[in-house]
Amino acid sequence: MPINSKFTFVQVLFLLISSAFFGAHAQSILDTEMSIDADKKPLGHILDLMEQKGNFRFAYYSKLVVKDSAVTIHSKESTIKDVLDQLLGNKYEYKESKGFIILRYAPLELALVLEKNNVVGDHQVVSGYIMDVKTSKRIENASVYEKNALQSTLTDKEGGFELKLKNVPETIELTVVKENYKTITTIFLSEVKIQMGSRKSNSDYVDGDFSAVERTGIGRFFISSKQKIQSLNLGGFISEVPVQASIIPSLSTRGMMNSQLNSSFSLNLLGGYTGGVRGLEMAGLYNITRMNANALQMAGIFNTVGGSVNGVQLAGIYNNVFGDLNGLQMSGIHNSIKGSQNGLQLTGIYNSVQKDSKGMQMSAIYNTVKGTQNGLQISGIYNSGSGIVRGAQIAGVLNYAKELDGFQFGLINITDSPSGYSMGLLNFKKNGYKKISITSNEISDINVAVKTGDNKLYTILMAGRSERSDEEKMTSFGIGFGTNILLGKRFTYNPEISSQYLYLGNWDRYNSLSKFDSPFTFRIFKGFAISAGPSFNIYTSEKRDKNAPDNNTSTFVQDRTKRYNVIKDNNKGITGWVGWSFGVTLF
Repeated sequence: MPINSKFTFVQVLFLLISSAFFGAHAQSILDTEMSIDADKKPLGHILDLMEQKGNFRFAYYSKLVVKDSAVTIHSKESTIKDVLDQLLGNKYEYKESKGFIILRYAPLELALVLEKNNVVGDHQVVSGYIMDVKTSKRIENASVYEKNALQSTLTDKEGGFELKLKNVPETIELTVVKENYKTITTIFLSEVKIQMGSRKSNSDYVDGDFSAVERTGIGRFFISSKQKIQSLNLGGFISEVPVQASIIPSLSTRGMMNSQLNSSFSLNLLGGYTGGVRGLEMAGLYNITRMNANALQMAGIFNTVGGSVNGVQLAGIYNNVFGDLNGLQMSGIHNSIKGSQNGLQLTGIYNSVQKDSKGMQMSAIYNTVKGTQNGLQISGIYNSGSGIVRGAQIAGVLNYAKELDGFQFGLINITDSPSGYSMGLLNFKKNGYKKISITSNEISDINVAVKTGDNKLYTILMAGRSERSDEEKMTSFGIGFGTNILLGKRFTYNPEISSQYLYLGNWDRYNSLSKFDSPFTFRIFKGFAISAGPSFNIYTSEKRDKNAPDNNTSTFVQDRTKRYNVIKDNNKGITGWVGWSFGVTLF
């Protein structure tokens, strides 16, 4: 026997013995024994029971595992693999990864036929074809990848493939994956086919369906069909690498394997499509990350992440996360989170969170949270909470909360619940306080006030007018706050404070009236009540322009209130008196 052949034989023997030895001592979830007894129970219930007993989790696409199907099983001290075989038959394959078992629907079988395995220049060239075991039909668009070199390709229309591997270890490990087919792994030593099986690598499996990012408008435009097929075949398989770089998604250091790689540093000159990031990712235009980003992401236009983000996203226009955000999003136009938020969203136009929010949203136009909001929303125009708002909403125009357990401040506040506090010009609450009052007092012959809110706190918009032929005319308008205190079935007390401007013929002076009203209200019948009570008033008047001559000749307030004065003017511009009000309340 030639020396080279003897050396190869020794290597092969060592590999087989090592594999058998370590395989016998490895801790395998699938080899764990358990007993399961169930009669006509839902499959989902049995899988949950196995998770509890074995202290692991199942990962699978719910559409491919019928959890509602009734099954019967009586298994005593059988391995988890045997139990799954009884439950699922031979249409599924099982994989292990750090505390969970992946169930993959794979009723069909593949075969790899090797045609070339030799060295050409600096590369090891491996080629062959993939076929269906049962029909012998060659399979197109099957993913063939080498785990150690992290290189991959798709089979062509004839099922053929070719991989040029550089700087590969002595053992070549080819894995073939295709939707609905069982995964196969073939190990080659030099140019000799050794065995079928699997080995340990720096690869892992991430639970979840991350194909959503490929179905977006951005995904359809920037991600090629071959990359989408590759992601469909490989699913949650992901490998760790220190660095990756791309010009565009189809031109990168790892080829189509980029969507299955988790890197510490990712540099995309124009844009890139990667599996995950756990450090820093930078792009001139865009970053598309298929799985999770535990990192700082920066892009000139947009960042899109199919999983969750723990870190910071900075983009010139748009950030989008399909999972949860724990950190910071900043963009010029829009931030979107399909999951929950724990942190800060800051943008020029619009922030959205589809589930719960713990933190802050700040935008120039619009913020929305579809789930529970425990935090703060600040916007120039509109805040929306479709669930429970336990924090605060501050808007330039409008706040809406489905259920309010916090605080609203804006021109208009709307909530479908009677709880919480709303402060603004108009406040509309379920079963809230909505009244129109028409009153007369010592300086205004007629006043109209709109009162909205709840019994705890309501706001008042008011206007008044006095117009008699024998005196000056006066117009007033202002805002105030009040509370509705129940004293009986028909009797209430309504203390109110307000601030009003009095127009007395010109705008040269600022005439301000601060007023405390304490009317008692008696309801005659539903929708109609009468009110009356005393008030205390402080009136100030001063020139707007200190340097302009004082042309004020109005004595309207002094003439109307001189009988009730408790604080006289004395040329200081401040007058105080005790007044009264009487009127009716509608609705």
